Amino acid sequence: MTMVDSRREPLLARVWRGVSGAFAVGLVLLALAMIGVQVYARTHELPGPGLDVVAGHIGTAVAAVVAQIVADRRKGWVVAVCGLVVVLLVALTLWIYWWA
Repeated sequence: MTMVDSRREPLLARVWRGVSGAFAVGLVLLALAMIGVQVYARTHELPGPGLDVVAGHIGTAVAAVVAQIVADRRKGWVVAVCGLVVVLLVALTLWIYWWA
């Protein structure tokens, strides 16, 4: 027989998972927006952001979603580490492609 832990997770862990999930969704939406801008630029013969920038946004969005999926399916310190990875990916993406 398999034992199932039915205890509820602490509030802080649930909030952290939600915050990191929102950041992951934000990166996905940003990547989709960059794809749209690049497609629009190509069809109107404009330079656009470039394929390297679009690929960077897609790569970080995929990595953030993978980290968030791991965080959603685990408990304990893994939730904190994966959430931190998501936040760092957002900060890295914003720093490299938007602020620097």
